[in-house]
This record gives sequence, C-alpha cells and structure tokens, in this order.
Amino acid sequence: MKNFKLVMLLSIITIFIACENLFEYSVYEAGVNSSEKNTTAKNLKLLAELEQNNQDFKFAFITDVHYFYNNLRSVVEDINNREDIAFVVFGGDIADQALLKEFEIFYDIMKNLNKPYFTVIGNHDYNSKGALIYKEMFGDYNYSFEFNNNKFVMFDDIIWESNKDPDFEWLSNELSDNANYNQVFSFSHIPIVVSNDLPDEMKNQYNTILKENNVALSVHGHTHGYFYEEGDVNYLVIPALKKPEYGIISVQQDSFDIELIELK
Repeated sequence: MKNFKLVMLLSIITIFIACENLFEYSVYEAGVNSSEKNTTAKNLKLLAELEQNNQDFKFAFITDVHYFYNNLRSVVEDINNREDIAFVVFGGDIADQALLKEFEIFYDIMKNLNKPYFTVIGNHDYNSKGALIYKEMFGDYNYSFEFNNNKFVMFDDIIWESNKDPDFEWLSNELSDNANYNQVFSFSHIPIVVSNDLPDEMKNQYNTILKENNVALSVHGHTHGYFYEEGDVNYLVIPALKKPEYGIISVQQDSFDIELIELK
C-alpha cells in the first residue's frame, strides 16, 4: 500500500512538472508580463524621438476593439502604410470582458504598429480585474503629453464600472496652461454628446471645463457610431471596430480637419 501511495505521489509531481503552465490562463489572471508593462511611458519616449520638420501633422484615432481583432489588425496595417501619421490614440474598450488574455491580444497586435500609441480606459476595461491590468500594462488613467506645441489630455470619465466620479479637478488643472499651446485636444471614452451614460450635471461640468480652457476638439468612442458637432467645444465620436474604421485628425497651426477612414 505504501508503495502504491508513493507511486501515485510521484506521478502527480511528474504531471505538475510537465504542466508548469497548468493554471497560467485562468480567466481571473491579472499578472501582466514585465515586457508588457508601462507601455504609455515607452511610447512617450518614442514620441519624443520623432523628428517633425513641419508644424502641420496628423494623428489617428481608433476605438472599441472589443473582440474585433481582425479589424484592428487591418487598421494597424493601413496606418503603418501611411507616413503622414505621427502617432495613434486608442479610445478605450481595449477588451470586452477585461480578461488578461484580451489585453494581451491587443498588445500583441499593437506592437506591430510602427508609430507611438496612447490609450484611454473604457468602461469594458474596468470589468473583472481590468482596471488593475490596464494600470500595469499602460500606466495612469489620467495623463497628458505635448507634441509640436499642442497639448493632448487623456482622461478617465468612466463612472458606473469604476464606482467613482471623474477627477474633474485634475482635468481643470491639467488644462489650465492652455494659453501656452497652439491647440489643446482632449480624449476620453464616453462622450457628453450622443450618450446618456453621464448625468446631465456631470456633462455640464465637463463641458464647462473644456470650454473655459479653450479645448479645440474632444474625441471619444463608446457609442459605436460616427458623430461630429461644432461649437464652443468641437466633439468627435469615432465608430467601433465592428468594421475596419478609424479617424485621422490633421492638425494645423490653429485649426484641424477630420477624415473618417473606412477600409474594405
């Protein structure tokens, strides 16, 4: 009997040695590989190394991949073939269920992009342990950067899935130096136009901050359709990747143009 137990124990040990990754792909896994961490900081370094010989430039905006990975691949390939795009902004909903594997698939596709890219967090990205995964893989939920004397502000405006209010004090402070730049562009996942996911009082507060700080264009995803509205603050919503579509914003000294790219 003792010999039988010993044989069984050795067999179990052998199985675990042979299957060292037995539990690696649990849907609750949240440990981001070290090579995939701090992606935003890495892309900021790449952006700083860009040589810009002209004041005018273009950036692309992609949003809401969910599980439309093939369309994301098509868009990345198309952007790679365009030398006129300086960098890319991704507007949130990197994942659908916010599983680690979803973030990893997104990361593996985006590492083929030959431009720097930056992200905002979406409501789906807050599901499960997604907020933790996002923080490790990308970095802060709220941050900003400068390019060609223009400012780009990335803002977390998710309320229901995050169980917290947007940090409007941070946003106001971050935009307060707007006079130092040609133009200021704001990005968040949920728009205050064509969406009822933010209470009216919060929408008004949000719009007032952008208006008082001369934000030229506020860019979003979330609603999965295209929308553009001109006003004191111009609002742009780009469709989800249910189809291979993305936006290009052409920036001039004191103006911008918008183009929706629809791939076949």
